[in-house]
Amino acid sequence: MAEFPPSHAISRARFFLKKAVGCNADQGDEFEAYLDAAIIFARTALLRIESAYKSHPHWRPWWDNLLVDHNTSPAVEFLRHERNHILHKAPAKINRVIHIGQTLAGASDSYYYETSEISPTDTVQKHIDTTENIVLDADSRFG
Repeated sequence: MAEFPPSHAISRARFFLKKAVGCNADQGDEFEAYLDAAIIFARTALLRIESAYKSHPHWRPWWDNLLVDHNTSPAVEFLRHERNHILHKAPAKINRVIHIGQTLAGASDSYYYETSEISPTDTVQKHIDTTENIVLDADSRFG
């Protein structure tokens, strides 16, 4: 994990993800808001590198490769889709798990993106990590 300044979009995404992870089972609204913010800032990191480097002659081939690379395209697509949904339609489309008679450790136990066995914070963490690697690569190539 690289060290970014606090105002960097990756730092903000990690800040809000940490807030989401810390939510208790009865803080569902807060959890959803923090997760939305983490997604928005992770996507913002990608938009900012595009804005900074799109005039570079090698930007477009590099970016197009990210969109088809099986290591990076899931994160780019997830963040694009979820961020657009959050900004233009409604809060994140996150699946809910109904628990009857169970004590939950945290709010994330009631939600999922991929499967109910994978915490939504783990899913978002994975995509933030990929985004961080994309940002670092872009900065080293074009910055």
